[in-house]
Amino acid sequence: MRFCLDSLIVEMGDKFVIPFLMTGWWGNSHPIYLHKEYDMNKKLKIRLFVVFALLALGLAACDPSPSQNIVAGESLLNETFDSPDAWENYEFEGTSLSVSNGAYQIASTGEGFSWGLNDVEHTDVVIEVTAVQNSISENNAYGVMCRADTSNNGDGYYFLVSGDGFYSISKGEGDNVNPLIDWTAHSSVNKGQATNTIKAICNGSYLALHINGQFVAEIEDASYASGYTGLSAAAFDGGDVDISFDDLTISAASVSAE
Repeated sequence: MRFCLDSLIVEMGDKFVIPFLMTGWWGNSHPIYLHKEYDMNKKLKIRLFVVFALLALGLAACDPSPSQNIVAGESLLNETFDSPDAWENYEFEGTSLSVSNGAYQIASTGEGFSWGLNDVEHTDVVIEVTAVQNSISENNAYGVMCRADTSNNGDGYYFLVSGDGFYSISKGEGDNVNPLIDWTAHSSVNKGQATNTIKAICNGSYLALHINGQFVAEIEDASYASGYTGLSAAAFDGGDVDISFDDLTISAASVSAE
């Protein structure tokens, strides 16, 4: 029997109501704030220091393996953000989404998620991006979205990491963003002002997250079949967030025969 040390975390917490910024690139002349209830289990976490027990039982740390071998197929987009209009630009009340210095930057001094979308609808994709945290506060979330609703209301799948070393796969629906996989600590996430490569796989109902080349989580959900690709970031508990995204690739998802 083998046991994954990364799973030895008990998390508890209340649900927080977070304002979500909906930007207006697709025809909305003004941003709209949606209060989305987000399960902030990561706020209170108790780490179980049971290494001595694991050693006594002869258990070892392990890395999970994906149940499906999905690889990047045909290239759909390779974006290096060299052009100012390469991605959605918007600025409103302390939140800025813009292409700057060869990267896509999301910066916000208010609580809640902000996101910028492209304008091409896809179905089954592999999305990979390099994200750099510029801000000091580690109480945040950032990552990519797949199958984001074309009305730009925040619905879709979120593949996220946080500055304090957690990851999550979540689903935006209506006025809520519900975790499909709760915030979980993982050693593959680089903490603080660091760089993380985030890869999201959306193939049929299969969703998977890889961080810095390591598979960390997967789940099945069939709520959304197609939509836009998005880049997203959020600040929590009065902090701020500043993330730079670069070297974004979108590829058609392909099932490997191996």
